[in-house]
Amino acid sequence: MRRLTLLLLGLLLMACETDNQYSSAYCSFVFQANIYPTSALTRAVGGTGGDFCIVKAVMERGVYHLKLTPNQGTYDQTDLDLTMSTAIGNERISYAAMGYKQGLIIGRTYGGVLCAYDLQCPNCDNNYELHWGEKPQELQCDKCHRVYDIYGEYSYVKSGDRGHALTQYRRIIYNQQEGRLTVNN
Repeated sequence: MRRLTLLLLGLLLMACETDNQYSSAYCSFVFQANIYPTSALTRAVGGTGGDFCIVKAVMERGVYHLKLTPNQGTYDQTDLDLTMSTAIGNERISYAAMGYKQGLIIGRTYGGVLCAYDLQCPNCDNNYELHWGEKPQELQCDKCHRVYDIYGEYSYVKSGDRGHALTQYRRIIYNQQEGRLTVNN
């Protein structure tokens, strides 16, 4: 009986060992969309689906900027380079906890599901930044040459060597009434 119990327990543990694409790393990002209503990020999270935005925090002259690169659409330059000059945007938020290297991919899938992924390639030790591929729902790594698809609720390696899916953050909330986007783990 004890052997059977141990065997069943072992099988259960093996069945639970899947490639968990949700990150266990600490992530904390808050964006006041109501301050930037026409930004590429606000449009990506407030839309019906298919729009994503690469979000990078960059320090310039002592002030953080959010550099945005949308996967599709036309935007004014002021909607792609956001100066975080308010107390909420620049003083009370730590951009150091914004993914592995201060970069996220945030938006809605074509089904309308809100998602946030890390900007670093999970198959290159989180040391190489991804960029948009040939299609709006594709991200590419120049080091390993994998192409990731974010069309659905979960990412997957579309082409290149098999590997891990993109690192995804579990809790992403956009409160349209308050104009606040939060991503954390």
